[in-house]
Amino acid sequence: MLLLIAALAKADETTMIYDLFLGGKDVGDRTVTVRYLARDDGERRVLSVLTTAETPLGPVKCRQSGQSSPRGANFTTSLQVGDEVSEVQGIEMPSGGWQLVRADAVGVHEATIPPSQVKLTSLDLFDPGRTRRLIDAGHVGLLLSETGAVVEGELASGEVTTVKIGRLTVPGTRYALQTAEGRAEFVVDAEGVLLSSELTFLGGSFRTVARTVPQLRNYGTIEVVDSPGAGTSEAEL
Repeated sequence: MLLLIAALAKADETTMIYDLFLGGKDVGDRTVTVRYLARDDGERRVLSVLTTAETPLGPVKCRQSGQSSPRGANFTTSLQVGDEVSEVQGIEMPSGGWQLVRADAVGVHEATIPPSQVKLTSLDLFDPGRTRRLIDAGHVGLLLSETGAVVEGELASGEVTTVKIGRLTVPGTRYALQTAEGRAEFVVDAEGVLLSSELTFLGGSFRTVARTVPQLRNYGTIEVVDSPGAGTSEAEL
C-alpha cells in the first residue's frame, strides 16, 4: 500500500556555470544543477555536477551526482584524469560519519570515516542547504568527494567580501581553510550559493568563479500524491 504524501512539490531547479582558472588562465568550466524537492520530512536537494579542465596532470573530466536532506546525504563521483578512471561512492551514516567505496585500476577499496574526522564534503560546497556547515569555525575535516581523501585543517570565521561576476560586484561571505596542503577559500552568498573558490587540487592551485549571478528560486507548484486510484491535484503557490 502506498502512503499518502501530502504537499510534494514539483522540482524547482537552478543551474550555475563556473569558470576554472589556473595561474590566471581559463582552463575549464563546471556546471552545477540543483533540483529542490519538498518532501514531508523536509527539503531534498538533488545535485548534478560536471567539471572539465586542463590540469598539470592532464585533461580532467569529473561527473558527480548526489542527494541531501535532513536525513543525510550521498554522492557518486566518476573522475577521469588522462586515461585513468576512478569512481567514489559515499553514504552519510546517521552518526554523521561516512561509508566510502572507491574503485580504480588497483581494485575496490572500502572505508568508514567517523564523524569526528569529517565536517563537510567538497560536494556540499555546491549544495545551498549544506554550505551553512562552513559557519562553525575550528578544526574540520573536508572529504573530497572527487577522490575519497580527507583533508584536515583550521576553518576561520567568515568574513564579509565581494566577488566580481561579469560587470557586477556581488556581496558574499569568505571562509578560509588552512591545511597542510595549502590554503583554500570559499565565498558564498546570503542564500548559501557558492560564488567562488580557491584550492589546490590535481597538481595546481585553481580558482573557480561563477559566470553569472545566482538565479532566484522558482518554487513552482505543489503536487498532492494520493493513494492508488485517486486523482492528482496541483495548487499554485
